[in-house]
Amino acid sequence: MRWLMLLILFVVRLAMGFQFQSVASTSAQLVETFGLSYAQVGTLIGFFLLPGVFIAIPSGALTRAVSDKNLLMLGAVGMVIGAWLMGSAGDATTLYAGRLVTGVGGTIFNVILTKMVTEWFFEKEIVLALGIMLAAWPCGLALGLMIHGPVASAYGWSWVMYVTALAALGALVLTALFYRAPPTPLDLPDVPLRYGLPWREFVQMSVAGVTWALYNAVLILVISFGPDALVAAGYARGSAQSVSSLFMWTAMISVPVGGRLMQSVKRVTPALVALLLASAAVLVVIADGRWPELSMIALGTVAGVPAGAIMALSAEAVSRENRGPGLGIYFTWYYLGMTLVPGIAGALRDASGSAKAPVLLGALLMVIVVGCILAQRLLQARWPVLRSR
Repeated sequence: MRWLMLLILFVVRLAMGFQFQSVASTSAQLVETFGLSYAQVGTLIGFFLLPGVFIAIPSGALTRAVSDKNLLMLGAVGMVIGAWLMGSAGDATTLYAGRLVTGVGGTIFNVILTKMVTEWFFEKEIVLALGIMLAAWPCGLALGLMIHGPVASAYGWSWVMYVTALAALGALVLTALFYRAPPTPLDLPDVPLRYGLPWREFVQMSVAGVTWALYNAVLILVISFGPDALVAAGYARGSAQSVSSLFMWTAMISVPVGGRLMQSVKRVTPALVALLLASAAVLVVIADGRWPELSMIALGTVAGVPAGAIMALSAEAVSRENRGPGLGIYFTWYYLGMTLVPGIAGALRDASGSAKAPVLLGALLMVIVVGCILAQRLLQARWPVLRSR
């Protein structure tokens, strides 16, 4: 039963990635229709994640009063309404408002889905299950890269938004008809909601959150601005988007498989550093438009393998009793970074006039991610969490 539930939740989360990609896939049409700059397009991309800065912790707290299934359906309703608003938008204000509404639904999705998978696989195949769940996101993005472009060319950009609304509606129906809660709930003590952390735990969880945020922001830059870099290198728009989707299709496999591999590695930190520096090097190659198919597959491999190990840094940053409020801080940093970085990348492209600038920014951010990981290891050695009261 738990594997059937995981399959349902995988398809549901896939709809979230599919909807997120809609703005990046229609960026050229949105610039032409609404007169947006690429900095504004980057900000619009980030608006999907902005609500998470404010409602990630409240979304988790609501699970004490509302069932996970109902909360997930509530998130799906937000994604349907927001996508419909975007598709019918006659001005940029409505477009931004619709994106925010989809972001509220997406935030609830992200928090609740993680909890649902954890409860089904608690003390079972939790590492593999979470890896499979994480793979649904790149799968949805890859589907968006392949489907959104042809839909926009044939019917217009607004129908891309309507199609993502239908996908979210499908997730809502799938959840309502087929999802079932675990047969026995987790035996967790009824403790009051806590927000504060000891200072050393706050610092280490913040470093872990920034690490996860920048790592994921780089992946978003690749799928959002990578096709433009390939177009500048001579590829047609449709071909560039299809080639870019190779990155996400590869990551869909490398993320869960990499979780198993990294779990068996004795020296995790050197492996992480090597993989992330290799990712930065491949990003430089992609920015130059060289060997795009091979480069996208290579990036999906070397950047996807460390995903689970990077996320596991959050578990090392706090003591067990502070994990709840710690993860609230962790996801707040994640959503903040994912909101700001696309806008910065778009502004960098406007200022430089170069389509490769956002991808090169991604290479720089990968190097910074390495620095964050080394900083956390230093903090763990000099200021260990287990010694705090």
